[in-house]
Amino acid sequence: MISGSLRTHSPFPEPGLLWRELRFRPEDRQEMATEEEPPGRVSVTLPADLAGAVAKRRSEFLAGRLCAALALRAAGLPQEVGRKGRAPVWPAGIVGAISHSDSRAIAVISRHHSGLGVDCEEIMPLTRAEALHTEILTAEELTLRPSTLPFATFVTLVFSAKETLYKALSPRLAHIPGFLEVRLTGIREDRLALDFAGESLEARFRLTAEDCVTLMALR
Repeated sequence: MISGSLRTHSPFPEPGLLWRELRFRPEDRQEMATEEEPPGRVSVTLPADLAGAVAKRRSEFLAGRLCAALALRAAGLPQEVGRKGRAPVWPAGIVGAISHSDSRAIAVISRHHSGLGVDCEEIMPLTRAEALHTEILTAEELTLRPSTLPFATFVTLVFSAKETLYKALSPRLAHIPGFLEVRLTGIREDRLALDFAGESLEARFRLTAEDCVTLMALR
């Protein structure tokens, strides 16, 4: 079930983006719809292969695809998003990305970028961050943590940024790289510098005490 108002403005100062974001509560459903944004109702239904998934997975998928449908409609395009495995397939001339956490879904599309990645994450509990951090970043990367940023928040943020990079680059990647194949090289107030296969890339972020959102927009 959708909770709260639809967000239509990107939190990042990047021109050329169409951003749609909503909050939801997981429920046992096969369809999700909204009439909040004119002109009229927009709905999405589950594909057959997800009909038997657990309620949480179904709700996440529906919320993300509903945001994508709303973004595509705002661009004057058909609202259907194809699938290749778990990845969305966008209409010709469009790049985009979808992300969700347990209660938040985001879709962003553009006609003006060569790649887009977006990711939203709830801040990991400290015990999970301690257990997983060696799979996400190296000891060298860990030395870049600002003293003002709690350990679990930093690990979550780096995880999210690397996810965002994978999404932005996915159309040109032959395989999904491991987290340690991407290297954090710097961090400042609202940006993370990353290196992948000798290419320097930048992920922007917005951070609260509860969660983070990261964006990579390639031109």
